[in-house]
Amino acid sequence: MREEQRMILRMLEEGKITAEEAEALLKALGDGLKSSESESEPQEDPWVRLEKMGEDFASKVEVATERFSRSLEQNVGDKLSKLPKILARFPFFGYEESQEFQSVVRGQVGPGEVIPIGFSNANGSIRVEGWSEDDYQLTVVQRLRGSDRELLSTRLFDVGWMDGAERTDFRLTVPSLGDVSISLHLMVPEDRMYEVEMLSQNGSLRVENIKGTNLKLDTVNGSTYLHSVKAHNIRGEGGNGSCEMKDVEAKVICHTLGNGSYRVSVSAGDVDLLTTNGSVNVRVSNVQGVSSYRLRTTNGAIKASLPQEADLGLALDLLTSVGRISTEVNALEISRQERQGGGSVLTAHSVDYSGKTDKLDLEASSTSGSIVVSTREN
Repeated sequence: MREEQRMILRMLEEGKITAEEAEALLKALGDGLKSSESESEPQEDPWVRLEKMGEDFASKVEVATERFSRSLEQNVGDKLSKLPKILARFPFFGYEESQEFQSVVRGQVGPGEVIPIGFSNANGSIRVEGWSEDDYQLTVVQRLRGSDRELLSTRLFDVGWMDGAERTDFRLTVPSLGDVSISLHLMVPEDRMYEVEMLSQNGSLRVENIKGTNLKLDTVNGSTYLHSVKAHNIRGEGGNGSCEMKDVEAKVICHTLGNGSYRVSVSAGDVDLLTTNGSVNVRVSNVQGVSSYRLRTTNGAIKASLPQEADLGLALDLLTSVGRISTEVNALEISRQERQGGGSVLTAHSVDYSGKTDKLDLEASSTSGSIVVSTREN
């Protein structure tokens, strides 16, 4: 048995990789051995070979996951609404076209230091956005299959909000309604403070231009977007779909994904991002005081872009089971740097770390995939 095979089996035994990942690596190794037997070139370093195989495996998983996530970005209702129009040309299919209904409710926002927003939608997307108006506005778009518009109007979901009414909270639950697609878009005054909880079964979640205390964002099938958001705590979970954060400030950000990638630009005291299949791309926009970032993925690469500040203390704890670690950071004191079973370990900190006022502790780990940490100019 070759050394590379022993390393793969050792990682499987130690639980660093799954049986499926071990099978894929062994298969890739077998294909590589067949091609190398017919050549007289010297053998490549087994560590390097295993790194390449692991990163290639992670890259393939990432591509497949991203393709799947992008397909979820598309509005399923739009796709399905176009299909019946085509099939309706062929009477033997028996399909009907769909109809779209839109309703708008508007009113004043009542008093209160923190306004609750609680939306649950089993049939489509949810969007909450701050605007310059003093009033609120809820737009509901419903799509139903059928050709008789008057008949379909009797099946519309009743939101139950009266137009022109003052509201001190915004709570709405849309149950599962079969073949009905419903999207919700709430506009609220941007200068107020909110507590937001959003849950979607099949649809994306989007929060823009909002100041809040606690934000809880959960979706099963769909992506999550946060743009220009300031909050104390941001927590969420996604099953299938990516997560994007841009210009987000918070004390705590804790989010997990099943299948999807992170693309975030944030400033926070405590960040914890975890995905099973997908990459993690983080841009740290600012560090004040002591901040802690924890980035983890099973299959995918991790990239962290840090601000180039002379007085920033940096501590790194990086680990890959199969993959490489690269740092483009000046003046690091390395405590530990070695290869392990096809992967790498790096523990380091900046010079005079303990004496710095602003500190960033970065912990990153990937089972199959590389880790890159770099600094940039402000």
